[in-house]
Amino acid sequence: MPHAYDLTSAPRSISRRTPSRHSLEHWDADDIGRATPAPTIFAARAYDHVGDDYGSYADGDNTSGEASSTFGRYEHADAIVWQELRASLNQLRQANISNVRVLDAGCGPGTWTTRIASYAREIGLGTTVIGVDISTKQLAIARRNARSLAFSASNRRFTIEFQECDLSKPLPWADRHFDLVLCNYTVLNHLAEESLPAAVKELCRVSSGNVIATLRSLGSPPTACIIGMEHVREYHHDNVEGELVVTLDDTSRHKIPFKMYTAQSLRAMFLPYADINELRAIDIFAGRFAADGNWTAALLRGSPERRMVLEQLEQLEEKLCRRPGWIDHGTHVLIVARAANAQHRATPQV
Repeated sequence: MPHAYDLTSAPRSISRRTPSRHSLEHWDADDIGRATPAPTIFAARAYDHVGDDYGSYADGDNTSGEASSTFGRYEHADAIVWQELRASLNQLRQANISNVRVLDAGCGPGTWTTRIASYAREIGLGTTVIGVDISTKQLAIARRNARSLAFSASNRRFTIEFQECDLSKPLPWADRHFDLVLCNYTVLNHLAEESLPAAVKELCRVSSGNVIATLRSLGSPPTACIIGMEHVREYHHDNVEGELVVTLDDTSRHKIPFKMYTAQSLRAMFLPYADINELRAIDIFAGRFAADGNWTAALLRGSPERRMVLEQLEQLEEKLCRRPGWIDHGTHVLIVARAANAQHRATPQV
């Protein structure tokens, strides 16, 4: 079963680079004619800069897609998101439809895009999965990675597409075009605060079913978003301004839009456009106790009863994750919302 990747299996590294042309003290030709570059341009440049290293940080070095035998830094959170995605796909399979359309908004290197496509094919759903991102480098990596799935170009029941798209602007699809929409992890955090409500409205507008979104929560641990904190020389986050400034160990400096929200403020943004089926913290404890492959992972894996301790922490999280005093202390907030006036496209089963 596709699952989270194990970040403890091998150390992650970022190659040494000369100072990047994406350093945000400089504008390029795309900025000509703009008084102020859009904040999303800054995010795109940062993810372009790190390239493959982003995928290694976010999804691990293990590309098998199999569940690991140890607890990686993000495995617990990934498993919760994947459970919601599988449940949504299973519901679609059980409905009177044979082909579904899925949007992965902010797909990065395409890890979740290809995972969704693979599972849909496994359960017999004809599927078109469209991954969109503002980073052209991440889209190129996603296309390369998707080719390894060997989806037949002649088999029109299974399609993966990748497109450049800025989520701060209206989406180019009709109402209820997709049966399922995913917007995972820090994607919506990178939008300017004034752009987020409209982006939420658009994600709900193009969905005929569930919208699954995760965002960094207000009480989450520090993140550099584009790479592991072990590669950060300098770090400053201003949540009032919604700005994260990091200098990496290759000396490049990146100013990234990054705003965190309370769970209740996120609920308020979704409620005009969707019914909220789930609102919870994910990863209150697991990531903080995860073994780090750059530090003591090998020693911790041999620690007596370690797995029992982590499993007990997961059980404790399930008791606390929806409580007002705890929901903003997870690494992310998970929202599962069903778009208002949702209506799936009925087609015969095959």
